[in-house]
Amino acid sequence: MKSLDERIDEIKEDPKKLRRVFTITWIAAYSMLILGAILIIGILLYEKVLT
Repeated sequence: MKSLDERIDEIKEDPKKLRRVFTITWIAAYSMLILGAILIIGILLYEKVLT
């Protein structure tokens, strides 16, 4: 079983793994941004309907 430091070093040395980690991180961050925007818009529209 590899330690976290060994895995990080392995990712840093391998460009394919580094690109995969970057892509996954980018997709997760962008998805959260879009989800947050949708939630904010939904809440604002929902409050406008109630008032």
